[in-house]
Order: sequence, then C-alpha cells, then structure tokens
Amino acid sequence: MSQGAVGDDVDGVVAIVAVVSSKKHNSHSPSPVKVVVPASPESEVEEDGVALLTDAESPAVRENGDLFASCQLLTNSFEAGDGITWYKAVFLIVNAALGAGLLNFPRAFQEAGGILSGNIVHVIFTTLALGSLIIIAKCGSERNCKTYQELVLDMCSLGWGMAASVCIAVYCFVTCITFIIIIGDQFDRAFASFLGSNFCHSWYLNRKFTMTISSLLLIFPCCLKRIDGLRYMSYIGVLSIWYLTAVIIAEFYTGDYERGPITEFNVSWTQIFDVVPTICFGYQCHVSCVPIYSCLKDRNASTFSKACVSAVVVCLMVYTISANYGYLTFGSLVDGDVLLSYDASKIQVLLAVILLALKSWTTYPILMFCVREAIGDLYVQLRRISPVEAAISEPRRRKIIALLLWAASILMALFTPNINIVVKLLGSLAAIFIFVFPGMFLLQEVLGKRGNLIPFTWSRRMLVGVAMFYVVVGMFAFGLAFTLGVRHIMHPDSSQPLCK
Repeated sequence: MSQGAVGDDVDGVVAIVAVVSSKKHNSHSPSPVKVVVPASPESEVEEDGVALLTDAESPAVRENGDLFASCQLLTNSFEAGDGITWYKAVFLIVNAALGAGLLNFPRAFQEAGGILSGNIVHVIFTTLALGSLIIIAKCGSERNCKTYQELVLDMCSLGWGMAASVCIAVYCFVTCITFIIIIGDQFDRAFASFLGSNFCHSWYLNRKFTMTISSLLLIFPCCLKRIDGLRYMSYIGVLSIWYLTAVIIAEFYTGDYERGPITEFNVSWTQIFDVVPTICFGYQCHVSCVPIYSCLKDRNASTFSKACVSAVVVCLMVYTISANYGYLTFGSLVDGDVLLSYDASKIQVLLAVILLALKSWTTYPILMFCVREAIGDLYVQLRRISPVEAAISEPRRRKIIALLLWAASILMALFTPNINIVVKLLGSLAAIFIFVFPGMFLLQEVLGKRGNLIPFTWSRRMLVGVAMFYVVVGMFAFGLAFTLGVRHIMHPDSSQPLCK
C-alpha cells in the first residue's frame, strides 16, 4: 500500500484507500471498490491485494462497545503471533452479548404467554444461536477472515458483503436510539421516585429536555473524535448488567410490589414467538465473534467452539435468572423496561439506574463511530471521490455525518414511547446475523465441497437441511420481529407514562 494514499487529520484518523475483493471470486469480481476506513496504531495488513481491517478498528468490532475496548486493549499488549486464551475469549463474547436486551426479557415472557412457554422458547432459540456460532467458528477458521462482513464477502458475494455492512450500520444506529430511550427512562424513574408523579411539568425535568441536553453535553462531543479514551469506562457496562441481575433477585425477596396475574402456559402458537425478537437481540454477538476469533492464541474451530459454548451458557444463566425473577416479581404488570418497575427511592435501585445510564452514555459514541464510518465509506464510494480528496475532506465530512446522525437518533428517540418497540426492530436485524447468514455459510460450505467430487452422503444432505432450516427460521424471525415492531409503532401498548 503506497504512502501516497495516506493523509492525517488532527484527531489521528487516517484515510486509507483499500481494495475490497473476494479471493474466491477474483476472476468474476467487478471493478475494485474504494473504501475509506480509519487507520489505527494497528495498521492494516495487505494480503493478496486485499486490505484486511485490524481487529481493533474493524466495523464489526466497533459494533459493540465492550468488545471494541477490550479487544483494542488486548491487541495493544501482544505482538504478532501472540493472542488471547479461550477463556479470555469467553469474557469478550459475554461482553458482546449481555446488554440492554436484559431489560426486556421479563416482559417478553409475559408476551410469550407465561413463564413456562417463555422458558421453552428461550432455551430452543438459545440452542439455535449457539449452533450458528459454531458454524461461524468453523467457517471463520477455514477462511481466516477478520470481520463478519469479510466472511460474508468471502463465502457469498460482494453484494452480500455490502448488504451485511449496511445491516450492521443500521443495527448500530437503532441501538443508539435504544440507549437514548434508556437514558430518558432512568431520568424519569429517578425523578418520579423523589419528586412525585408530576415532575415533568417543570420543563427542565421533562423527558424530552433531559434526553436532549444530556446527549448534547455527554454524548455528542465524543461522537466527533476517536473513542480510545472510553476503553476503561466500557467495563462499567459489564458491572452494571451483573449488578442489575443481583438487584432483580434481591427485590424479589425483599421488595413489596403490586403483582399482576402470573401465567404458566396459556397461549396460541403464534403468541409464543413474540419472545423471539427479544432473544435475538439479547444473544446478538455473532457479528463480534469473528474478530474475537482472530484475537485467539490457538486459532482453531474446536477451541473457539469451546469459548462460544461457555459464553452462551453464562448468558443463558443471566437472562434466565433476570427474566424469571423479574416476571415473578410483577407478573403481568411488568414494564417493557423492567428497571422502571422498581422503586428508585431505594439506594440499591437508584445505583442500578445510575449505572445503566452511565453504560448508555459511554457505549453510544462507540456505536455511533461505527455508523459514522460506514456512512462515510458509502458516501465516498457513491460519489467516486479520489483518495486525495477523501483524505482532505475527511474531518469535515466526519463531523457533518456525526451531527446529522446524532440529531436523527435524538429525534427518533423523543417520539418512540418505549424500548419495547426498538427491541422488536433490532431483533429483526439480529435474526439475520444469527440465522440467515450462518445458514448461507453452511450451505456454501457443503455445496462448495460437492464440486470437488466428494460423495453427497446422507450426512451432507442433513447439513444442507440444517442450513436451509437456519435460513428459513431466520427469515421467519426477521419478518415476525419487523412486523411486531411496526405494529407497536402503529398501535403502542397501553403502558402509562410516569409523569401524569
């Protein structure tokens, strides 16, 4: 890669022109695509004409704040040839999976028709999510890819690779909206507990003002620059999730809350699948698992599969405990954001509120960084901007895109009544990452080997059936989650605002 393609700006972001192509489709690939990506101290490695993004700065890693910070810290600490052990990979996968989805799990069990049906569907789809992780681990180890998008590009096509990038960018942007809604919810809960139910009649305590001003002062400045300074704060996110789980358990035994009817199993088969979007959102670590694999010291499918199984078991325990204890505490009265159902005048609940808001403040800029770079890359490609022009205009373009994205996320959050709607929409995209693309990977892996005159045995036919099953389930889950999200937008639920 020539030095002439590199230009620095005041924030240390370097515009680098890379040629994206698939090794497998070199003879049939269209003209090279110019992509502008940020450089980091761990600069890109060019191999066979393909510029590979580093673990720390790839969009797939930036999709999750905890993962980005942890992986960047790790890659700064070891030389080429070294790496992390499988149990450290477990920590990274858990960081990538556990998040705001936990807040919606108790309500999802109510929507699924009861505690028994909710647990059954939870276990089934968690098992399927684990299976797709193992598929990604096997395919990623064979193709030696660095990011989820690169794996899609290598195993499918350039078009599918671009589609994966767009889906990841949209997923991150909608997740940013979720964080703003969570911040507003926590402000409301704290004010209502200490000032009474009419707190929002004061303009400076109104939800729309607190969401906007806190985002302007605490989030927006970080969206304009690099996010290296947030690496240590990201661990607060992990602490907040574990602490929230402990609070949910403790309040079940010590709290005195009004509880609605608790259903065990009383649903139609269509209602059971209402829990699917929440499960997909809660277990979406698949985009991050490819760069985590590239951090391993012992890079093979069996080692990473062991890490995936261990991480999913941990997540299953946390989500199951939180969902069951939260639902049993409030029954049918549980809120879409379970933390809103607790009394924030209690010091332990107030601390959980503060930690959750802090997690949202520190994670939002990391996700916005991913969206900002993805849109900037797309803009450069569509406008066919030269490398020199792209490098010169990068600072201005970055700030304009960040401003527009931040404003758009604020506006959408202000008019979204609760987190339940956003989780449904995010679940639709997560279903693609968890089911559709892994099914396509497995299908390509099996059918691709058939061309090598390998007998098409019954075992291979079963693998084709599994691959098709994943694709069908993924498309079904995507359509279901998207439909539920639109339905909630058109007909919001009857939950009352805290300020009456």
